[in-house]
Amino acid sequence: MSPTFRELEPRTETTRLRERLDRLRASMEWASDAIPRDVRAEVRETIGRCDERLSLGVDWTIVALAGGTGSGKSSLFNAITGSDFAVPGVTRPTTSHASSASWSRGSGGLLDWLGVQDEHRFEVPHAPEALAGLVLIDLPDHDSINVANRDVADRIVPLADLLVWVVDPQKYADHALHSAYLQVASVHGQPSLVALNHTDRLSDEDTMAIVQDLQRLLGEDGLVEVPVIPVSARTGRGLDNLRAELAGAVESRTVASEAVRADLVSAGKALARALAKDAEPTMPDPAEIVGSLARLAGIDARAEAAAAVAAGRAHAIPSLEPISLASVERERLDWVDAATDGLPLTWRRVLTDTIATGEELTASLNEELAAIEWPEVTAPSGWRARLSRGLRGGAESKAVAAIGREAVARVVRRSLHDPTLMIHQAYRNLDELTELD
Repeated sequence: MSPTFRELEPRTETTRLRERLDRLRASMEWASDAIPRDVRAEVRETIGRCDERLSLGVDWTIVALAGGTGSGKSSLFNAITGSDFAVPGVTRPTTSHASSASWSRGSGGLLDWLGVQDEHRFEVPHAPEALAGLVLIDLPDHDSINVANRDVADRIVPLADLLVWVVDPQKYADHALHSAYLQVASVHGQPSLVALNHTDRLSDEDTMAIVQDLQRLLGEDGLVEVPVIPVSARTGRGLDNLRAELAGAVESRTVASEAVRADLVSAGKALARALAKDAEPTMPDPAEIVGSLARLAGIDARAEAAAAVAAGRAHAIPSLEPISLASVERERLDWVDAATDGLPLTWRRVLTDTIATGEELTASLNEELAAIEWPEVTAPSGWRARLSRGLRGGAESKAVAAIGREAVARVVRRSLHDPTLMIHQAYRNLDELTELD
């Protein structure tokens, strides 16, 4: 038979993120009860968001223009796209819906996911290659008096791959913007940059003074490496710099994956609260509990009796009596103690609920042992057999012990070892995610 080969897709950053997300999902399924309810809800929401984003592919780079009333988002949107598609605040006090501009065809599925209505979608004609794959979103004002408008902005902001915070010279220090959005973006590690609009109304000295003060405020928000770009949607000042930033994001093709990665970082920070720092789950030695249970089940005694019959010192091997629940439960609890040493209490509860109960373990052991077909052991006959009865007794004893211990080991494997291994792997996966940065 000739070997056949199958070409595999290259392992990209997207596949690595997918693998990491799958491990996070599996770990949460295995050990969700060990995670506080609020953290569990946050992580599951993150899983859903990342899952959707990765399923749509990362060929698109979603850039959202976010800001308050009067910041000039819509005018900046039009200036970047070279169109009059978005209605600026001069005509309407606030942006009431999300508008989009796509620099390539085929973004319909992504825009459906973002909730952008068909009539508010614009395809940039003769789009430059440097921006191919860019989807620009003009968001409603975050400080709109209309709750529905704010809800649209709040829903899309976490979904963006890159946030462009558009601020104006009068309200760039607005507390609501910094506390409700910029600080949250810092915690989540969401890629961002800030566009200081309306700089045509300022002198160069005033512009630089505001840029420096804005950088100071961003540093207090935790956004120490976020660039501030002075722009003017009216005169075109700084637009080339802004477009270059957008082109750089598109060219790298990593903004979308970094957004997913940032989400996973945020989930990891939340999960850290449910994990013990520097704890390493340790698997108890299965051979130890197998030996203890075999002894309690009477297997060692049966092996000795088999040796005695084979050596001519006894005439019969007694049947095994059912192992008692109390004996099994003591061994089970010792296993739990060893398997959760150093872990938070919630993980002990999860492990206890995941492995077999004392009743289940006892029943499985008794059933497995009752089903064994033990080898027939006979007393020696003839002078040759009598001379070798010591050897025969040792061999029969080992055979009986091995058969009995293997039966116990099968029960331990499926009832204790494998479920514990699963929980330990869940803990390690979650611990790994807390270190993702």
